[in-house]
Order: sequence, then C-alpha cells, then structure tokens
Amino acid sequence: MLNKLTTITLTGLLALAFGASASAENYYLLTGVNAGMTPGVSRPVFPSGPPVVVPGSFFDGDRLAGTAGTAPAPYLGTGTPLLSPNQYGSLSFLFRRGSIPLGAVGNQPLLSIDYLGGPLLDLDGDLNNNARSLVPVANQTPVEIPGSSSFLTLNVDTAGGTIGLSNFDATATNQGFAGFGPDITLTVNTLAGTQPDGTLGNPINPSIDTRQGALSLHAPGIWRVNNLGYELWHDSIDPTSTTASTLGTFQYLGKLRGWVIERDGNGNFPTLAGQGLGTTLWPQVDTSQVGNSFAQSSGMPPFVSITSGPAADQFTAPNNGGLPLTDFGGDLGAYLDQVVLPLVNPLSQRVVYFESAGFGMNNSFDPVFGDTIGYDVVLIAQSAPIPEPATLGLLALGMGVVCQLRRRGAR
Repeated sequence: MLNKLTTITLTGLLALAFGASASAENYYLLTGVNAGMTPGVSRPVFPSGPPVVVPGSFFDGDRLAGTAGTAPAPYLGTGTPLLSPNQYGSLSFLFRRGSIPLGAVGNQPLLSIDYLGGPLLDLDGDLNNNARSLVPVANQTPVEIPGSSSFLTLNVDTAGGTIGLSNFDATATNQGFAGFGPDITLTVNTLAGTQPDGTLGNPINPSIDTRQGALSLHAPGIWRVNNLGYELWHDSIDPTSTTASTLGTFQYLGKLRGWVIERDGNGNFPTLAGQGLGTTLWPQVDTSQVGNSFAQSSGMPPFVSITSGPAADQFTAPNNGGLPLTDFGGDLGAYLDQVVLPLVNPLSQRVVYFESAGFGMNNSFDPVFGDTIGYDVVLIAQSAPIPEPATLGLLALGMGVVCQLRRRGAR
C-alpha cells in the first residue's frame, strides 16, 4: 500500500513541477507597485460636443503600474472603506469610461479605475460556516479569507497552441465617488455566469465570451496570446444596491491579447527587451461592437445595444484610451523585464500579461456609466509557486529509498 501511495505522490509532484502543458492552473494577480497611487498623473480629457466643454481629469497614464507619472489615489466618498484605494499596489486594472450629465451645461468625462489584487472576500462575514458569499449579506461585515489571493485560472496548451480561461476571482478597490458611501469602493470580480456562492456557470454572451484564445511561440520561453474572449462581472459590496443580490452589475467584455513567459531549465526568464513584444494597446478604443446587442446579466431589457457614449461626450474622441507607453523606449518587453519579473516568486514558472480595449454594460441604472465602449482590462499574474527541482530530486530519492526498504522487508 505504501509503495502505491509513494508512487502516486511522486508522480503527482513531478507532474506539478514539469506538468502537462494542457492542465488548468491558477495564476495569481501580482501586486506590490505604487500602493495608494494611480497609474498616472492627472490629464484633461475633453467632451466632444456642445453645449459647453467641461473637461474631466483622468489619472490612467499608460495603464501600467511602475512607469513614470503617478499621483495619490485618495478615497473620495463618505465614511471609511474596508480597504483603501489601491491598498496592495496593483499591477492589474479595470478601466471604465463614464460621463457625468450636467444638464444644460453638457457632460463631463469620467474614468473609474479599479485596482485588482489582494486577498479574496467572504461577504457573509463568517469564515466558519463552510460557505462563501459573493453578494453582501445584511448586517454582516465582509472579511478577507486568510491565505487567499486574487487569481485567474488558465489552461495553457503550448503544444496545441491554445489558451483557455476557466475562472476569475479577484478583489478590487477604487476611489469611490463624492457623496457615496464606502461600500462601492470595494468590489468582487468574477467570470460571467458565476453564482453568489461562487459556483461557476456558462457564458451568457458566448459570441464574445469564448474563454478560448490562440497561443503561438514567439521566441524560446515566450508565447503570444491572441483573441482570448472573456466576460468579467464586477460588483460592489454595497448591500443597498439595486443589484446587490445578483452578480454582474457591470459586465466587461472583449478579447485579451498578451504574452505567456516561462522560465528555462535553469530557472531563468528570457530577457524580453528587444524581443519584439511591441507596445501596449493604448490609446486604442475598440469601436467594433458599437450597435451590436448583448445579453444583460440582470434587469430589463434582456438585451442592450452598445453605444460610443452620450452625444455630447463621445468616447471615440481623442485621448480617451490612455497614453502610449513611452517608458523603456516604448518596449513592453523592457517594462516586463524591469518592473514585473522582479516581483515574480522565484518558484513561479510562468507569468502572464493580458490587455484588452473592450466594451461593457451597466445594470445598476445609474446615469454615469452606460452600455458603451471604453471598458478596458490589464491583467498581470504569476503561476503558483512549485518546489525547486533540487527539492523534488531529494524527495524522489527519499521515496525511492523507502520503497526499496519496504521491498526488502517483504522478502
């Protein structure tokens, strides 16, 4: 019996270390850069139409953490949130374009930034009831789950040239809004179809949310990702929200592109600068889905059409999609070398970088964010740490000795 158990355990550990390329694996969102800061300094963004131009202030920069130009990210609402804006120093973000209606004055451009990463939340406030809630529970204070971390689950098949997305579970913070309470500052973020208890579900917009993309070898240890379709659901912990009992208040949709980077046999990541990774999407704004209809997660009508923003504040106007990367010579590979890879756990074998200029929908019926373009995503994550090869070798040797002794004792 021990021999069989030893073999199974050893096989499992070796598979974990050198694993099959097509197995699903959690990738944990990286944090630790510019905590409490925005991705950029204030820049004016002007509405496109009459009657009066009222500029907005966007702090999004090149949509990357750790590049030049940051500003403090103070909490803007009333009360005190459970987590402060960008408390953990996020490298992953959700960007949501909005427009504040000002009556006869016109519209003022707005951009909401959610900082992704950190421990997961249980909104029922009880870690001992063997249940987790992703929707707020009356009179209960949400709690962080000890030892947890925000993640996405990927199936990276380097041999087959595909990449799949099967889960997303992330905490986020934002700066809130003047006049609103602290519960809209903290959010849970899930894959479309997820139930309030965390049970995974199916896409409701499968034409976009394919959860599959293409993977192609770019250079040794570097794979390009294209067309990884997704739909992410974004919800505050506010129990007074009209959509508090369901998930999917905001729906982010699009196609991720990016990179999978892997260590070599010596445990080293390839140098990415000069490898032709190019730059980021920004300032691109995707208009390909304008006029198309998609299913809402809740509310009526069941399908809505995507627009390019209010008539007086078109999101296709200049400067709406962030700034181009100019740090590190505009080379995304150099950014990853100098900012991201030093943060990766020495025992993590892969890191992923994803970005998307997408679109989204709002089921909360507020007048600021609509069913529009300008719902954008940046995700940067590392694979789960595994034992070092030397440790696995010693473990295998030890198990081999145990097996040999067992065989001798059985004679």
